[in-house]
Amino acid sequence: MSFDKIKGVVSVICGSEIDKDTEEKAIKIGRLLAQNNYAVACGGLFGAMEAVCKGVKQEKGLTIGIIPYKEKSAANDYVDIAIPVPFSQGRNLIVVLSGDVVIAIGGKAGTLSEMCFAWIYKKPIIALSSVPGWSAKMANKKIDDRRSDQIYGAETPEEVISILNKVFQERKNDDLSFTDTF
Repeated sequence: MSFDKIKGVVSVICGSEIDKDTEEKAIKIGRLLAQNNYAVACGGLFGAMEAVCKGVKQEKGLTIGIIPYKEKSAANDYVDIAIPVPFSQGRNLIVVLSGDVVIAIGGKAGTLSEMCFAWIYKKPIIALSSVPGWSAKMANKKIDDRRSDQIYGAETPEEVISILNKVFQERKNDDLSFTDTF
């Protein structure tokens, strides 16, 4: 994927411990993101992060791993650009702010914290509801009253991408910046 074809960066927040179904769906989401010309930013390690990156690379897309270590070599094998942020869970904010839109796949407390950051910073959030974890628990819900929208719920990888494309088109039509937060 050449840089001039990239529509935007999507932050994928997800768990490091996943089952086979979640892995397959994460790979599919990665493939679809690359096919639709989105670059991916994520935590850059293993589990669903690695699965999404694998899918992106299968379609020759661009991956960015924001890893919690000093050594870039700690990133999974499918990360193109590793960005060391050795602040443990502190990197979660950077993962979220790196993207124009956030996709949540499963996850535990770390993913929940990223969903909260995305909510605070007014990033659209799409949650895969067909896998275990916080994405299923928070799909089609609001975190609090600071926003009028809610977290989009999607059952399938295809639905995730459909919602993503609609969100990008709406933002483009409304001429709103994804980075305006306050």
